[in-house]
Amino acid sequence: MAKIQTPLGEIQGLSYKNGMAFRGIRFAEAPVGEKRFRPPKPVTPWTGIYDATEFGPSAPQPNMMSPDMPLQLPVEPTDEDCLFLNVYTPTADHQKRPVLFWIHGGGYIVGSGRAYDGSVFVQEHDVVVVSINYRMGALGFMHLGHLAPGLEGSVNNGILDQICALEWVRDNISAFGGDPGNVMIFGESAGGTSTAMLLGCPRAEGLFHKAVVHSPHVDLIPVSEGCEDFTNRCIKRLGGDPATNGLATLMGASVDELNNLVIPDFNDPKSMQPPALSTRTAANVSFSPAIDGTLIPRPVADTVRARGKNNVPILGGGCRHEGTLFPTALGFKPDGSEFDEAQARNMFAAAGIDPQRALDVYEQFAPNSTAHQKLVYSLTDTMFRNSMVRILDAAADGGSPCWSWMCTWETDLPNLRATHAIELTFIWGWMSDDSQPEMQAYAGTGAPQDLGRVMREYWVTFAQTGLPSATGEPTWTPYNTTNRSVLLLDAERTVVSDLDADVRKLWF
Repeated sequence: MAKIQTPLGEIQGLSYKNGMAFRGIRFAEAPVGEKRFRPPKPVTPWTGIYDATEFGPSAPQPNMMSPDMPLQLPVEPTDEDCLFLNVYTPTADHQKRPVLFWIHGGGYIVGSGRAYDGSVFVQEHDVVVVSINYRMGALGFMHLGHLAPGLEGSVNNGILDQICALEWVRDNISAFGGDPGNVMIFGESAGGTSTAMLLGCPRAEGLFHKAVVHSPHVDLIPVSEGCEDFTNRCIKRLGGDPATNGLATLMGASVDELNNLVIPDFNDPKSMQPPALSTRTAANVSFSPAIDGTLIPRPVADTVRARGKNNVPILGGGCRHEGTLFPTALGFKPDGSEFDEAQARNMFAAAGIDPQRALDVYEQFAPNSTAHQKLVYSLTDTMFRNSMVRILDAAADGGSPCWSWMCTWETDLPNLRATHAIELTFIWGWMSDDSQPEMQAYAGTGAPQDLGRVMREYWVTFAQTGLPSATGEPTWTPYNTTNRSVLLLDAERTVVSDLDADVRKLWF
């Protein structure tokens, strides 16, 4: 056991070889009862010894486990009282170690901080790792501002939870051997979007000092009638009337009833969108953050560009074939068949892209691919890569230090290639974690055993110095809009200029 004194009180965690782990630390009051849908309230000091030997419950979420989904993380105990974080440290000696602050992904509806064991970093490097939970789904990302005063920011409650956790780090991490003046935020998918959102959030300035963005989708829309309409349709699904008892209906709903709102309502024509390339519009609002004009005042890239040289250093990237994990994002045909070339042309045209040029570009990107496969590959760009390019270009144009990376390792699981989240199997040490064989299988046979170690060293040196480097690996040249330098993360690491330039030029 490990016992230390913190500004909030005495806390007991676990000791293990070369480190300590403090699990399930409450960073905010329970967001239940009258606090449901409200901004988080920081935790207050406790008396006695806080038991941090077990993880706290994960945020409420639907069970998304499916034999058809290759990326599987364990289903864990959940509860509406979910605002907990975990700290992994070499030792609690009040040294000033870099703090790596991880925000999990999961589409804003699933996921947990407990799935990411920070000890894999601590065993190799002198750093402190923090992983967090935050509210998801209706509890974390539903707009209620039209229902009652004081709820205008509810659409970004999950982001407010993350800020509250960062404030906890600022005030308490010194007791765990971390440096509150050197915090690196990083996250993937919804967590990567959250990381980018924090870059675009004036209120979060000063709470972190570097950022690593994995696979963001931050082409956000402003809070609009679309957001209100989506909320009102959810209220009606729960049996309420938005005009008379909308908020009461949501406050009185069970957690399971709120979780079920993520499942499309097949009786509601508005929830059945026509086939499209997964761009966000007011017509397809779901549970996700939005530009609320206050916490997030404008598009993230605009805030980054306006900040100029005052941005924190950024590493940004993703996976080369991310869209292959989300073919259903295109929509469905009634007969279950794939989209043909005529339909592909229509979808590219609807996205404002010349259809013939798009087909030609994706044929060069993936020779002999079908029209349907070209659409799936394009989801990589509409869902993730275009967002990342906008942020990197904004940072580079403003004179801020930034670097670009791309995971190009391809699994041999059918049709996936270098799919979404495949880099997580490496950086989080799942390749050597026999407790998660499903994640080892996700990376495929022959996966490079050293890639995770290399990624962790690049990420940690960036956290330590603001300059990413790794022993015996390529010198990672900064990104700018002339060279567009990118580090390829694969069995061998290389640095190239303007990877998939024709694809980028198609969209920009």
